[in-house]
Amino acid sequence: MEMHDKNKKTDLIYSEIKYRRLFESTKDMIFFISKEGEIIEVNQAMVDLLAYSKKEDLYLLNNIKDIFIDPIHWKVCKKHINLKGFVQDFEVGFKKKDGTRLHGSLSANIFLDDNGDIVGYEGIAKDITARMDSFRRLYKRHQELVLLNTVSLTMNSSQNLDEVLNTALSEAMKLLNFSIGAIFLINHNPSEFKLQTWKGMPEGANKALIKLVFHDTQLMEFFLEKNNCLTPKSIFPSFKITLESRDQSRPIILSCFLITEKGYPSGFMAFLVTETNDLSLEDFNLLGSLGNFLGGSIANIKLIRTDQKHREELKHLTARLFQSQEIECKRIARELHDETGSALIGINFNLEAIEKILPPDDPVVNNLFGNIKEQINHTYQEMRRISHLLHPALLTDLGLEPALDAYLTRIAEQSSLNIDFKMVGFTGRINQDIETVLYRFSQEAVSNTIKYAKATFFKLSIIKGYPSIIFIAEDDGIGFDTKKSNHERPSLGLLSMRERTAIRNGKFFLRSEKGKGTRIRIEIPIKDNGLSNIMEPMNFLQEIYEKKTD
Repeated sequence: MEMHDKNKKTDLIYSEIKYRRLFESTKDMIFFISKEGEIIEVNQAMVDLLAYSKKEDLYLLNNIKDIFIDPIHWKVCKKHINLKGFVQDFEVGFKKKDGTRLHGSLSANIFLDDNGDIVGYEGIAKDITARMDSFRRLYKRHQELVLLNTVSLTMNSSQNLDEVLNTALSEAMKLLNFSIGAIFLINHNPSEFKLQTWKGMPEGANKALIKLVFHDTQLMEFFLEKNNCLTPKSIFPSFKITLESRDQSRPIILSCFLITEKGYPSGFMAFLVTETNDLSLEDFNLLGSLGNFLGGSIANIKLIRTDQKHREELKHLTARLFQSQEIECKRIARELHDETGSALIGINFNLEAIEKILPPDDPVVNNLFGNIKEQINHTYQEMRRISHLLHPALLTDLGLEPALDAYLTRIAEQSSLNIDFKMVGFTGRINQDIETVLYRFSQEAVSNTIKYAKATFFKLSIIKGYPSIIFIAEDDGIGFDTKKSNHERPSLGLLSMRERTAIRNGKFFLRSEKGKGTRIRIEIPIKDNGLSNIMEPMNFLQEIYEKKTD
């Protein structure tokens, strides 16, 4: 019996030694605390991980909550333990002796006495700082991709440079926790740094009163010189500027990151120096990528603006060309009618006068005079036809519907084409320029139908609605493949219709298939969108001409 007790005591001592060795050798933090939170015992790993010198330093703490970054962590953890008897893998932030954070995963349970009452807690915590750092880095890389994607989306969906720069600045400041930021663009004419957008500046700060001071004046001069090319890099060294303003007493020092456009400096992003001192290499690379991104965006927007400018210039030039053409056609038509027509009538009167004094019984002379009169009459009718094609008097005097009705009636009489024409929604005259455009559309559509379509039926509808006048011309002819260039069917007429439509900011639709006819639909906005500047000078010239000819 005595030997049995001795062996039992030896086993107990061995187990305690084994437990103590395991307790001290583990790399995870282990602690025992009282119900009130007093630290009773900790292992060496806890001392080392929390950067204390010895265990006694931890024992001197008032409460276990003192080793947590936020005491609420222990309060929530303790509530879970009391409710369920344990807590497992509870993520908390431990506070090292120097105040820095150690991320931990805490598992703990309760100690009960013989009566089942809580007397304390034991816990084990793993250091997951490396894992959390990796997660943060991964999350930050994700956020960087989100930033670049957001800027890319803005670049693709908007041609507004301010919108792109505002988005880039906002996203960068949000990701990197900057409170003050700005973007400056470099202008060479005049030589200046233009504050394009800013955020977080003191309230009441006035852009116009801000003075930009470079810490490196040679760098400033380099930026302002034209054609100073840089070797492309993922990121250029940062530089510093100071913003001074007459309406604020304290200057602001900013760290700047270059924006390059096709190898040339085009601007820079600027952020508060105190907030950029702790930037990581990855953060610098992000700002370098963003600078290259914005440089490409600036280049694209400049290119788009140049293209739009040239398109507008071409549009205005084409508008003036068509307007000049109409004025000239009207002038020639009037001169044909007034001058040439009067001359032919005068010649005819003189012939009749000569005919009266000649012998009436000379068949040769009579036959000759008859042929001359017939030729004069034919020439007069042809002159009237050409004059009408150039510019019908009915269009000017009575308006679009009577002019088109007369024109289409004559076409129907001279051809086998069955024509259906209607105008809907017109209660009076419309703008004379639009009447002329619609008349030309009708002429071109009918001409194409007669020349190429081999149609038996042609329908023309002009409908005035809101906000557009709708022109529809359709036939039952042989049609054609709109995707292929057809040398037998010249497209100059359709091109002219497209150009006239574009000048009016309208929409042009063409539908045609072989054997299924052709349909043209054009929508012309009722309100003149920006063409008044083109048309007014031409209308003024037209008025001068009409006054002179009247």
